[in-house]
Amino acid sequence: MLFVDHPDEFHRILPGFLPRTLRPVEQGTQDPGGDSFAMTLREALFGPGKCPTLMAGERSESDPGDFWTSCFLVRRASVSQYDALRQVIATSQDLPGHVLCLALSGAGFHGQQERQWVADTGNLHLSVGLRCDLPAAEIGLALTMLPAVAVMDSLSVLTDSGSRPDGLGIKWVNDILVGGRKIGGVLTSARSLDGQIRSAVLGIGLNVAVAPAVPPTPFTPGVSCLEDCMSLPQDGLTRVLSLVLSALAGRFEELVQQGPDPLLEAYRADSVVLGRRVEIRPDGPFSGPHRQGRVLAIGPDLALALANDPEPVTSGRLVLLPE
Repeated sequence: MLFVDHPDEFHRILPGFLPRTLRPVEQGTQDPGGDSFAMTLREALFGPGKCPTLMAGERSESDPGDFWTSCFLVRRASVSQYDALRQVIATSQDLPGHVLCLALSGAGFHGQQERQWVADTGNLHLSVGLRCDLPAAEIGLALTMLPAVAVMDSLSVLTDSGSRPDGLGIKWVNDILVGGRKIGGVLTSARSLDGQIRSAVLGIGLNVAVAPAVPPTPFTPGVSCLEDCMSLPQDGLTRVLSLVLSALAGRFEELVQQGPDPLLEAYRADSVVLGRRVEIRPDGPFSGPHRQGRVLAIGPDLALALANDPEPVTSGRLVLLPE
């Protein structure tokens, strides 16, 4: 099923994805991108299959994204769709399928530790819910890697030449950089029951056309966007979205069939911290010593091995140091 608030705009971004006719939205209902979005999701997914705040319809048979069983598309979300999906999986039974939520812009979006994410029109703001039945002990951290690796897969084939921008890679744990500047970030959370992951929520923010005005910090010295560092097709956001959705589906199916090793191998290959001198600072409000060293390895649990440091680094915020 497909639920959308402004079909004309989404027809341009997802050609062939939307049905030609949609049931009209009921008048006098609340903003579908507002505080009731988690309720909207729950009603549509687990209720009678109706969504009074969004136009609905069966998706086209020619839809290229048939991995996704339910899609929610809004022009502007005033709350985080990632958080709304987390609320749904925390308080509901297993997801009925794989769920896609897309906002063209929004407010209330965030990264790790609730750090604000600026969601400007022209960029990608994507949250997905995955129905799972995977062993938590073996697979859990692979789901953390999955959205970052999927973004890297997408950007590697975005241009006709298939060449990556210089300096494109993953900064531990979940940032996407080009030439030291941040262009994206990812989030992951999961719901487990009796040692099995039953649902996972992945969030992806990717600066496609706009580099938001973000004050520099040691962790994020600069911000950029894809249009500033590579030649994009005219329908850049459409192309990026299509590639990311395909990569997410492919990497998830690979994880189900082959386990976490291919994702770990790709994550290491795409890392911009291996071999680099780094500083790790405590994350959040906690104080503690800073740790420095050259990164020798990334473990299966994503722990960093630093030169001349016997203890692996399992948490914190990373600063890339000058060579």
